[in-house]
Amino acid sequence: MEIAHEPRMHTMCGGSEADAEVFRSILSRVGDKWSMMLIGMLQDGPMRFTELKQMTSGISARMLTHTLRQLERDGLVAREMFAEIPPRVEYRVTPLGRTLIAPILVLAEWASTHQSEIAAHRLKYDLETDA
Repeated sequence: MEIAHEPRMHTMCGGSEADAEVFRSILSRVGDKWSMMLIGMLQDGPMRFTELKQMTSGISARMLTHTLRQLERDGLVAREMFAEIPPRVEYRVTPLGRTLIAPILVLAEWASTHQSEIAAHRLKYDLETDA
């Protein structure tokens, strides 16, 4: 009888240090709060920079630009510039980026389900360590 094993993160990153670094950089990119939020916002269709900025409270224009460029660099978001006056630029999720939506939704659901419990643990920890 064969026993099924859950995948282990430390075995997924490949054998070499270079593979491990690429793996860590991918997780770092898709795991940051702005990347996940932007991919989720773009799942319903293309949006302009100003729309993304208005819908994302707390992000600076500089951070939004940086995050969109990194997502574009990783092939998760595409940027399309239209030859119009004034110039128009739209961002959309690529097919590769779409493969990330389901895992993001699972993680978001987990965070929503456990946010009260985690907040209670944080409070308890802070009270115990600040004493």
